[in-house]
Amino acid sequence: MNSIHLKPTQKFITFSKYNLVVHQDAQKALLIWHQFKPRIASINMASLDDYYRPPLRLVIGKDSVYCFFNEFRRIDRILTEEMSLRQPCLVAAESLQDIKRLAWSEVVELAFARGTHHPEFFKAISNSAPKSIICELMNIDRLTVDNYCRFAGISQSAYEYQQCKLTNDEAMLGLPKNLNWMDTSYGAH
Repeated sequence: MNSIHLKPTQKFITFSKYNLVVHQDAQKALLIWHQFKPRIASINMASLDDYYRPPLRLVIGKDSVYCFFNEFRRIDRILTEEMSLRQPCLVAAESLQDIKRLAWSEVVELAFARGTHHPEFFKAISNSAPKSIICELMNIDRLTVDNYCRFAGISQSAYEYQQCKLTNDEAMLGLPKNLNWMDTSYGAH
């Protein structure tokens, strides 16, 4: 803790998949974000001057690699469409608690995205996310379905409808569960 500098270093960096990686404390959050991210078009930032793009917050990892822990949508776009452009960055000392909060805040925001399947999303965060951080971000005491529904702004009946609909849809898809009909031998014609 004694080496923390409060003022971040400002840099312009051109990223590649070799010098930009996800911080280890943000990996689970990124996986859930990728699973539930909304499929929407985003604004093309490539035409903006370097100085006018919003800065990315990073920390330095091993071997001069930069670690990101939030702004998942923007990082995804940088690594797929803007690899040749310089990005303004704030490189700061590592604060693990803040890194975890920022990473999971990216995930928690998906509760408000259109098209989110709330039962699956709730299951993912309740199984993978640190409960204390999720409760802090949602401003709730315990992570329950009722508290989640209030936070997401949906009724519990809408949540239950999505849950039942998924179960019914899964039952209707694919082959019947009883595959005994495949063992039937047909006589020669």
